[in-house]
Amino acid sequence: MLKGRFLILLFLIPIFTTTAWTKICWAVDFSFKEHWKFPIPPQGDPPKNFSDLEASLDPDDCGTCHETQYEDWKTSRHSKSMGPGVAGQLHSPWVNNPLTCTKCHTPLAEQSSKKISPDGYLTKNPNYLPELRSQGLICAGCHVRRHIRYGPKPLTGKVKNPPHNSFVEVENFGNSKFCKPCHQFDPGEYRINGKLLQNTYEEWKNSPYLKKGIHCTDCHMPERRHIWQGIHNPEMVKKGVKIETTREGTDVSFKITNSGVGHNFPTYVTPKIVIRGSVFDKNGTEVLRSVEEKFIGWNIPLNLSKEWYDTRIPPGKTLSGKFKINPITAGGKFRITIRVFPDDFYSRFFKALLDNPPNGIDTKKIKEAYNETQKSNYILFEKYWDLSFKEK
Repeated sequence: MLKGRFLILLFLIPIFTTTAWTKICWAVDFSFKEHWKFPIPPQGDPPKNFSDLEASLDPDDCGTCHETQYEDWKTSRHSKSMGPGVAGQLHSPWVNNPLTCTKCHTPLAEQSSKKISPDGYLTKNPNYLPELRSQGLICAGCHVRRHIRYGPKPLTGKVKNPPHNSFVEVENFGNSKFCKPCHQFDPGEYRINGKLLQNTYEEWKNSPYLKKGIHCTDCHMPERRHIWQGIHNPEMVKKGVKIETTREGTDVSFKITNSGVGHNFPTYVTPKIVIRGSVFDKNGTEVLRSVEEKFIGWNIPLNLSKEWYDTRIPPGKTLSGKFKINPITAGGKFRITIRVFPDDFYSRFFKALLDNPPNGIDTKKIKEAYNETQKSNYILFEKYWDLSFKEK
C-alpha cells in the first residue's frame, strides 16, 4: 500500500510548486526494478514551470549545464549504442520486433518509432523523437523518469534554487545492480554450452570484488566520469591485466593474470585476444613458418550454435602458455605480441551480412560498421628476445 501512495505522488508532482516538489522528491521510494521497466514509459508533459531547456531530453541540452559529463559521454560507447551496426539491422523482415534490441540500445519510449499496442502488436509510437534515436543511451535513459531527475548524492554541497525542480537523491545509484538490466541475461535467456550469453553481473557477483565493495562504476566511471571505458581502450585493459614473460633456452613462457578486471577477461563473445609468437630474421622479416598463436576469448560461430573454445580468464586467475623457438635462423629475434580485437565477432558477423545480404539489411550502414570494426584492434603488449643471447 505504501508503494502505491508513492506512485500516486509521482503523478501528482507536476501540479506542485517548486518548493513542494523538492520536498516530495526526497520521499520517493526508488526501485531498480521500476526504474528499469522496459520499455521506459513516455515522460509525458513536463511541469508547467519548466523552461524548454529543462524539459528537453536531448543530450546537447543537458550539456549546456553538465559540460564535463556531456563531453565524456560523447566519447563513450554508450553514445554509440545505436551505431550503424545496430541501426543497419533494425528493419523487417530481418528484425521483426526492433524493441527487443532498442530496450537497451535506445531505452526511452521517445527513442523508438514503434510501440507495443494493448493487443500486443507493433504500432506507430506518437511519442517518438527521431533526433534522439541515433544518440544511443542518452542522459535521460539513466537519469530521467516522468521528467523527474534521479542521481547519486552530490559530491559538493546542495545547489540553491536547483533547476528542473531539484532531483531525487538515490543512495545506491552507482550500485552494480544499476548496470544489471542491460549487462546480464535472465536465467531463462539464451545460453551457449550451458552458459548465459551475457553474464557480466553474475561474474562480478561471484568475484572477490563484491565482498570488497567494488562496483562497476568504480572502474568504468572513475570519479563519476561518464566514460565507461572497457576492452576498446588499451590503457584501461593494461590496468586490468598483469603480463609476465620469461625465456629459458628455446622456450618462451607467458602468464596473463586477470589482476584488476571485475569479471571474466573478456566478459563477452565479441572480443578476441591473440598471443602471437614468431621469429624475425636478421633483416627484420617475420619467418612465417615460425608463427604460433594462442587465443583468449569465448569463440563461437555466427549462428550461436556451440562454442569452439572458452579461454576467458576469471578475476584473480592466470592463463599460462609456452612458445618453442624454432632455431631456423641465426642473428634474428623472437617476438611475442598480444593483440586485442575488441570487435572480432562483430567483424565476422558484418562481413557475412555483406557477403550475402538478407532482406531488410541496410548494407550501407553495415559496411560502415564493418569498417569500424576493422580499425579497432591494437597491440596490448610486445617484447623481443635477441636469438644470439640468452635473456639476462
